[in-house]
Amino acid sequence: MYAETLRTFYDYVQDSAKYNLDLIRGEDPRSFTRYRQISVTDLIYQMLNRKGGSQWSDIMDFYQNLGKQQPVTKTAFYLARKKFNPEAIRVMSNEFIANFYDNEADSFKKWNGNLVLAVDGSKITLPDTNENASIFGRINSSTNPIKNQSTPVGGLLSTLHDCLNNTFLDVQFGPCKTSEQTYAAQHIETYCESYLEKAIFTFDRGYPSMRLIDQLTEKKQFFLFRVSKVFLKSYMDQVPDGEERILEVKLDRLMTNMHRNDLQFRQHLMNTSYRLRFTKIRIGKEEQGEDSIEYLISNLPMEEYTIEDLKELYHLRWAIETSYNRLKNRMKLEDFSGFKAKIIYQDIYADIWLYNLISLKIIEMNDNLPLEQKQEGEYGIKRNFNKAVGIMKKMFIKTLVMMENENIENSALQVIEENLMNNVVWIKKDRTYSRKRTTTPSAMSYKKSY
Repeated sequence: MYAETLRTFYDYVQDSAKYNLDLIRGEDPRSFTRYRQISVTDLIYQMLNRKGGSQWSDIMDFYQNLGKQQPVTKTAFYLARKKFNPEAIRVMSNEFIANFYDNEADSFKKWNGNLVLAVDGSKITLPDTNENASIFGRINSSTNPIKNQSTPVGGLLSTLHDCLNNTFLDVQFGPCKTSEQTYAAQHIETYCESYLEKAIFTFDRGYPSMRLIDQLTEKKQFFLFRVSKVFLKSYMDQVPDGEERILEVKLDRLMTNMHRNDLQFRQHLMNTSYRLRFTKIRIGKEEQGEDSIEYLISNLPMEEYTIEDLKELYHLRWAIETSYNRLKNRMKLEDFSGFKAKIIYQDIYADIWLYNLISLKIIEMNDNLPLEQKQEGEYGIKRNFNKAVGIMKKMFIKTLVMMENENIENSALQVIEENLMNNVVWIKKDRTYSRKRTTTPSAMSYKKSY
């Protein structure tokens, strides 16, 4: 398929750490000018190799895997991490995955010739300190299922997810009150700047806005929004249940009133016509016996994509929910290395990078050693992502160390590949789940250090 994933990562980090050194230093140009015992690459590797144990045990385990004697104290190590600009991890992670899509475009799965992307956000529970509360805010009490419990400190993680290839193409993180639509606009801009492939962007009901529709239209990207029945209501009301229409949308002053603080964009909306596809899909019956209707707005051509295609496309979007579940519950995203904001940002961006590495490694294995699927029957098989997380965390650093000497047979890499090859999971067709609100809040980090 392409050059071995972890070798590509190793080579990329060696070059990128030097190229992005100014970004890594952030606001302090003197950082990492005298560090010889703790290298920039060591810090990157340790961020990705975080196992969720105590800081001391994580550092000891890290240097043991490197085959080095621990050169500094725990405090000195985390003082070095505090000097590392987390934005550099985000930029490097995004660039790394974009390079794969650029160089190996034909190797990634597509739906009707297009990548299927989902934009969604998730609240992340953070260490409860006054400093974090002032930076990120507290999660709304309506989302806290336990009565009489204080609302947790939290941030908003927003990602652009490739639903068919199980990769994150962009990540944004910040205060929990940040507008998800604002992050969505940044995801669209990042994708159009970094990727050549035309894509289909899919959004849930919290995202529909004329600003995003206008942005995607100007960027010549496909989109599918699940909307409430009141969004562009005068147009949606023209469509009978179970049917669809192509309508020319023209907005007047009343319909653009929400943009009155941005007169230039409001004027642009009132002078632009949007050719949109309005679809009402029957998905079952309500408790009262009435039809349950989902409302969709898209720009996908009706002659190429049927109503059934739109239903399938929106169903594909569920993959981003699975990925968030893996990040939080399998990769222990919320078990942070420390409680400082800089460390939190680093851990989140590093976990996204590691997630992509695992997904790329599985794609590589599927390409080189495809699984033999049953011709008949109810079940298919795929490689077990959850097992892959544990395998990578255990063998990741050892593999990179051995890559420093090309003459050494990389037994750690063999262990990774043998485990990925042998650990498979059954897939039941047409399995669906109803959403359930958790009865307990997410795990929180109580580490009291940097």
